[in-house]
Amino acid sequence: MAKKINIGGLSVTTTETSLNNAFSPYGTIISLTLTPDPTGGPGEGDIEYNTSAEGDAAEAAMNGATLDGSVITVRGIT
Repeated sequence: MAKKINIGGLSVTTTETSLNNAFSPYGTIISLTLTPDPTGGPGEGDIEYNTSAEGDAAEAAMNGATLDGSVITVRGIT
């Protein structure tokens, strides 16, 4: 069963490529969306993994990690 996670606190310099590179070691990414904040603040992204185990592994490993100079939050949403 697929699992979607939300990543908050993303740097304005984070790209879909850098987000994919940071999260792809944890499993097969089915979809990835990046939503920058239009005011220049922290953005957010959603990633859907092929399995719940992959999403759980990414959440455990990356919550509180630093990506592109910003500390990010990662939480499961499905």
